[in-house]
Amino acid sequence: MRGIYLSVKNDTEGFRLPVNPETVNVKNKGDGESFKIAKLGSVNVPKDVELKEFDLESFFPAQKYHFLETDFREPSFYTEKLEKWMNDKEPVRYIYVDGSFIINELVTIESFEYDESYGTADVNFTLALKKFVPFGPKKLKVAKPKTTTASSKKKPAAVKKKTPATQNKRTVPQTYSLVKGDSLWKVAQKYTGNGNNYSELAKLNNIQPSQYRKLAIGLKLKIPPSWTKK
Repeated sequence: MRGIYLSVKNDTEGFRLPVNPETVNVKNKGDGESFKIAKLGSVNVPKDVELKEFDLESFFPAQKYHFLETDFREPSFYTEKLEKWMNDKEPVRYIYVDGSFIINELVTIESFEYDESYGTADVNFTLALKKFVPFGPKKLKVAKPKTTTASSKKKPAAVKKKTPATQNKRTVPQTYSLVKGDSLWKVAQKYTGNGNNYSELAKLNNIQPSQYRKLAIGLKLKIPPSWTKK
């Protein structure tokens, strides 16, 4: 069944037009911009399509007619509703149904004009509607960080400080300077506990047997690495 319905507040308030318009107009218009280009002439640059517009023209009856589509109320009921919605800037749900052709849009009232027919008290009207697109700031949900209990918090692994060898061990020199009364045998005895290891010390420092008794005080001897290992 052909019919037009207007409502607000999620269809909690509204009405059906008692008399359907003869025609229902839908206006789609682009928002292109024209430019003139040398040797080419005018060109049009297409942009986003403008909001749809709808025009309705009918009347609110003051008396009963055989062609009325629904029960009707006094014309002032309809005019006052439409004026209030327009003044309150209420988005209006506009529904038109005619078989398979359906319009279901949220609109705003752009203009509302009416006048009374002489002799009948019927109120003629024209209604201009424009599609409404809801807009406004959106609430964003901020994810809260997960709270952790003291027992669930993982403590960072303790880092063991490495104690330098010089702090917990006596530094063993890699060389030794002879003092008065020293000999290769005494140095070997000092480092290895066995003076008979002197030959290893002599070999490392290229000291010949003929030089054993002529070693100068202060002579710096290289100590075999195996002697200094702990």
